[in-house]
Amino acid sequence: MPYRNKATVQSWVDDYLSSHPSESIVVTVLEKDFTPGPESGMVVVSLRNASTVTYIQAVVDDRGPHWVVTFEPRSDAFDLDAASVARLSADLAELAGICAYLQERTEQAMVAGAASASL
Repeated sequence: MPYRNKATVQSWVDDYLSSHPSESIVVTVLEKDFTPGPESGMVVVSLRNASTVTYIQAVVDDRGPHWVVTFEPRSDAFDLDAASVARLSADLAELAGICAYLQERTEQAMVAGAASASL
């Protein structure tokens, strides 16, 4: 599956960022060997207004693979003024865009793989 391959996931992230440049978030595909399992294809996203560890990963269930965003728990609260909340909202919109793009690319790859398998 393509979402299990680091090089493929990195290329998808690079494609997304080239068409949606961002100065507010930092996106990193983990440097590890991707093996089948729930932690494969993990993409870490650093938000500018929240130090919460945030990542996107493919989860496989009876519907097939789908990308989800995970926000790890925080040990402390944080306060934001209106401008900072607006920036956080923009960061979250970018995060949603990356997640949706990874889902789209996974579905395209699965259709292409099914088509080539039937030949």
